[in-house]
Amino acid sequence: MLAETCRRRGWQPQWLLEAMPGVPAADGSTHRTRARLRRLLAAVAPGRTARPVRQGSEPAWLSRDLFRVAQVHFDLYRRPLALRLPDPPAIMHWTYPLPLHVPGVPNLVTVHDLIPLLQPDLTGIAPGRMERLLRAAIARADAVVTVSETVRTDIVRRLEVTPGRVVNLYQAVDLPPPLLAEADAVEAPCPPGSFVCVGSVERRKNVGRVIAAHGRSGSRRTLVLVGPDGEGASAELAALSGHPAPERVLRLFWTPRPVLVRALRDARAVLFPSLGEGFGLPIAEAMTLGVPVLTARGGATEEVAGGAALLADPRDVAALALAIGRLDRDQALCDRLANAGRERARLFSVEAYGARLDGLYRRIAAASLSDRSRIT
Repeated sequence: MLAETCRRRGWQPQWLLEAMPGVPAADGSTHRTRARLRRLLAAVAPGRTARPVRQGSEPAWLSRDLFRVAQVHFDLYRRPLALRLPDPPAIMHWTYPLPLHVPGVPNLVTVHDLIPLLQPDLTGIAPGRMERLLRAAIARADAVVTVSETVRTDIVRRLEVTPGRVVNLYQAVDLPPPLLAEADAVEAPCPPGSFVCVGSVERRKNVGRVIAAHGRSGSRRTLVLVGPDGEGASAELAALSGHPAPERVLRLFWTPRPVLVRALRDARAVLFPSLGEGFGLPIAEAMTLGVPVLTARGGATEEVAGGAALLADPRDVAALALAIGRLDRDQALCDRLANAGRERARLFSVEAYGARLDGLYRRIAAASLSDRSRIT
């Protein structure tokens, strides 16, 4: 989405690769002893140089095993690895916090959330190392990009970052007419009027409580879980044993994009009472499609919903069951949420996101040129 938005706004995206797509590593598995030894030796160096290649029709740089080497370098020295690029870009945008930086050009880093720091019980990520990495990446960045005001506030407070350095761009929902037409043409993956819950089956997504609440709601509609097993999936799915009609819970482990869109369009409502999110893309996607949403009260999910979704305490099964029951039986409520959701979704359109992204890039590029002119 970021690359496509760049193209639409006249920015030429370029790609940083650690391997050519479809080309196996010379050492075979990246976890073999020879590959790990080579990685350690490479990590001792103060920097790396990438060479120009092509990613399809677009320019790219290649530095073998770069991202793993950078992580080892960070573990050794507690600082990011310098990456030298021939003919460097106007802006280097790291779309995830990585211990890497490109000297001589503006560096941006996207931080999607601080869940490993603020709610470490919801992830398997080591919070201490993650905080060190975040602080190191942010220290080298000209600006920090994030996806909600909730996370922006978390970054400013928890990591003590100057507010002016943190920019919220939100995220974009891209559902172009050809995709919608393709979705209409595919076979329906689940019964129309189902409750659809999108995301990996893991503790953070609160799937166990969704299952329990669906069972207690009295609804006879199918509950559809769309997503693969994640960390702790078996514990979440254990809730099926207490469901009065477990045959009404359907799993879709993986779906092509048109099939997922079809499932969302046909849904009675999307259930997304996640325990921790930086944004919550299924909320915005459902609202764009005019589908009612139930999501968690508080944090980024309530912010993204913007008053256009039904809210409930995500840890209260009774409250979730009551909300599901309302969505099941109250057509006027569903119509009202669908209309409000479409209006709210304008904030997450490709056009609105593109304007925000383009404005940020232009400010960063202009400031960089100004600094260089003063130096020379």
